[in-house]
Amino acid sequence: MTTPIHLIFDLGAYFLVDKIPFINANNVDLLLLFSTELIDLDHLLSKPIYHPRRNPFKTHILHKKWPMILIASFFLLLYRPVLFLGIGLLTHLLVDYFYVKIYHLKSSK
Repeated sequence: MTTPIHLIFDLGAYFLVDKIPFINANNVDLLLLFSTELIDLDHLLSKPIYHPRRNPFKTHILHKKWPMILIASFFLLLYRPVLFLGIGLLTHLLVDYFYVKIYHLKSSK
């Protein structure tokens, strides 16, 4: 999935969580949310760097560890200073999962 789509989902999550009364989101939270896109640095280790029909959960190093990232994300949700880091990781994996399901990506091209 392309980075702009990930960023749009991050912005949507930011505005949704900001509506919760006891959470006062600020610029640092938005920065934490956007920093979860760094998980896509593992694309630089692939050849070609971007391939639209490649399953990220089978080919990219950081995406292969998705169960551990999911567990860590849920724990991050419990601690307020890094709440948005957990939300960003969850939305990132969710968008990648939808990408795989929509395009029926099975192989590790």
